Amino acid sequence: MITTTSNKILTAITIAIVMAVAFIYYIFDPLRFNLFPKCPFYLLTGFDCPGCGSQRALHALLHGEIVKACDFNLLLVLSLPMLFIHMLFKVSSYISGKPKQWHLLYHPKTPIIFFAITTLFWIMRNINAIPFSYLSAAH
Repeated sequence: MITTTSNKILTAITIAIVMAVAFIYYIFDPLRFNLFPKCPFYLLTGFDCPGCGSQRALHALLHGEIVKACDFNLLLVLSLPMLFIHMLFKVSSYISGKPKQWHLLYHPKTPIIFFAITTLFWIMRNINAIPFSYLSAAH
């Protein structure tokens, strides 16, 4: 009983935080406001990390600008449908009270594949030649 109550409180807090972050990124454009953190990897090396451009991409997505979001961080945009499906399974589990999982995400090789895709994206977006330069975060 305590676990169920704790899970509900944790879920409510998580939803509130996600909504607050979405609201902040909807209202404030990271291109215009300096209140958002800068990428330490980019500041130190001058190279994009896999997450570079995510804040600007999130702002663009919240305004329905999918192409602009892809310009900032293609990997983020392509991963969102998978995250959305995963969230649907979690919400469905929460509502039904029965654990449901998207087995593709919990396959033993899935983390290895995600790591390989992320590493490949990271390398390719730092190659200063067409077509790879289209993957840069366009600082």
